[in-house]
Amino acid sequence: MAKVIVGKDGKKYKQVDKSTNRKRTLEIILSTVSLILSVFLIGSGLGATSFIDAMGGGGYYTAKFLLGILLAIMAFVLTFFLNRKHTLFSSLILAIGIVILLTCGEFGIVGGAGYIITGIVALVRK
Repeated sequence: MAKVIVGKDGKKYKQVDKSTNRKRTLEIILSTVSLILSVFLIGSGLGATSFIDAMGGGGYYTAKFLLGILLAIMAFVLTFFLNRKHTLFSSLILAIGIVILLTCGEFGIVGGAGYIITGIVALVRK
């Protein structure tokens, strides 16, 4: 946001706050890689879990993996809102990464770790 100030000469100038216009290219790249890995790995495990659920799992495992895919997509979308409230959104990305890591078993390790790294990088870069 630009703040309008009046100079000594009486003219109006815009004072730009540089902290709100930070480039988040690294976070977007990390989040994109994490999304691709999450969807690919969790999606590959989804076939196995649907077979297990067909044998009597009751849909529990399939629901966990679908939740993991939806959370991965949500964390990717949150990456684009980091310039607004970076502490809140980076904490949410970090929390989503932990949930993916713990929920999806060995299929969610790489994607969850990627989102945890993305959240930490976003927290460190103010």
